[in-house]
Amino acid sequence: MHQQVYRFDPPAKHGAGPRANHLFVFLHASGACARSMIPAAFKFQGRFPSAALVVPSGFSLFGEDGEDADRQQWFSTRGLNEDNRLARVAAILPRIEQLVRREQTHYGVPPARTVLIGYAQGGTVALESAAAFPGLAGAVVAYAARFARLPRSGARIGARFHLVHGGYDSVVPRVHAERAARALAGLHVPVTLDIIEDMGHALSHEAICRGSLRLLQGIYEGRRATLH
Repeated sequence: MHQQVYRFDPPAKHGAGPRANHLFVFLHASGACARSMIPAAFKFQGRFPSAALVVPSGFSLFGEDGEDADRQQWFSTRGLNEDNRLARVAAILPRIEQLVRREQTHYGVPPARTVLIGYAQGGTVALESAAAFPGLAGAVVAYAARFARLPRSGARIGARFHLVHGGYDSVVPRVHAERAARALAGLHVPVTLDIIEDMGHALSHEAICRGSLRLLQGIYEGRRATLH
């Protein structure tokens, strides 16, 4: 299927063309579409006005025989279980890397200033992409997501991670985010975990604000560390 990609450039300044300081790539949930992530993307741009936003659609149609062309997924959820989850995610990661590299080249933004932002299945893809390709992105913001397989001891991971999860998430229970935070911390990878106690499996305004705030704090901390 043809992949839809929405791009939103940062505002031009003083008559010059737009120059992106950051690149944010937004990955939607299974059964949704790229448009579903645009409101979240604009909320992030409110906090990061110089960021370029890229919002792609999933690689395949969702549902039986793909009858609903307006719903996509990154990998098939049909018959998905713990035995085949990792293989399905791994199969599409090279395409994610290609997509991100293409947009980095298009906007002239280096990996260190690239952020993968994903919700649910898109969050899993963001987490696994950063783990599989250590030089792909500088940060990940993952909502209601989980690793297909927790990073193993000795793994080399170059990104910061900001995990935001609902305390009442019955689709992806919070324990997955808690385990991910412990595993990353054990690898000395910068990670934050925010559990929003009264939220289920959702991408709420509060969750978006929390994730973008953690990202801003992480960027500030990274800049401060380079000055010492």
